[in-house]
Amino acid sequence: MGTTRVEKNRAGLAHFPGRRSSCGGDSMPLDELAGVHVLVVPAPHEDTDDSRELLRVVLEYCGALVTAAASVEQARRILDTLRPHVLVTDIGMPDDGVALIREVKGMVEIKGLRVPVIAVTAYTGRREQLLAEGFEDILEKPIDPKTLCGVVRRHAALEG
Repeated sequence: MGTTRVEKNRAGLAHFPGRRSSCGGDSMPLDELAGVHVLVVPAPHEDTDDSRELLRVVLEYCGALVTAAASVEQARRILDTLRPHVLVTDIGMPDDGVALIREVKGMVEIKGLRVPVIAVTAYTGRREQLLAEGFEDILEKPIDPKTLCGVVRRHAALEG
């Protein structure tokens, strides 16, 4: 499994070399996530913005409205005022996910919201444990952009 490169084309838009979409090009449909609001939350111990930025670029390229929190605390404040369809978080340390999912699930349940939480992680072999804790889906790194957008779309459950 190789890493996925995100490059900018001549128009300045992100595309994924070597990837084929259902539209026949090397890019995914720009409207695959139209109308979907995603909150991207960094791992509590994350010391770089790289993962959050990659998630944001991929999701925006697929048409999502993305709010990227700089910290778990900021995500808490965002959830006080916004209602995203899906929350995506990068689990940077083996214990990050459990505390984060419990906190997020507690916040959204108090407000009567349903916000599916998707984890992105480099830690393999913990899928069942993380699903039991309340994550709706687990994506292992390196992430495939098309898979990420498809999983977010599936969990967004847009009314329409």
